[in-house]
Amino acid sequence: MDKLKSIIDANALIQESFSYEVEEFKGDPACTITPSENESDYNTTCENVRIYAFSIKLFVNRTISPAGTDVKSEADRKLRNLVDSVLDDFDSDYTLTGIQADCPTGYTFINLFALPSVFGYAGREDNFRAAEIKIFCRVSVDVTAIS
Repeated sequence: MDKLKSIIDANALIQESFSYEVEEFKGDPACTITPSENESDYNTTCENVRIYAFSIKLFVNRTISPAGTDVKSEADRKLRNLVDSVLDDFDSDYTLTGIQADCPTGYTFINLFALPSVFGYAGREDNFRAAEIKIFCRVSVDVTAIS
């Protein structure tokens, strides 16, 4: 998850990011990255394939905008551009460069793929336009090498 956060942190369009759910944002746009789900499947007699999923949620404030602009349409435009930018970031580093050095014995990182998920609204008064991107990380597990 640290590598996912470092990719998000390198995106100049995102003002702040968190590796947990937060109640309040100080920056705009903001992002949270949290574990979502996982699955495992038989591959060979000594290897399984696991998928670790993470939820990346992007938030753009719908209540603050420069004078003379339609705040709600501006938030939609910003969010669409932000989603494309984040997808590009993950597509360009789908092998998570350098991650293999951090993998425990028996685990081999294969690749990741990002899927845009759901666009919606968040906040008490729908004050954020939001999007969720699911990141799936595929890992090969040598069952004879793990303990």
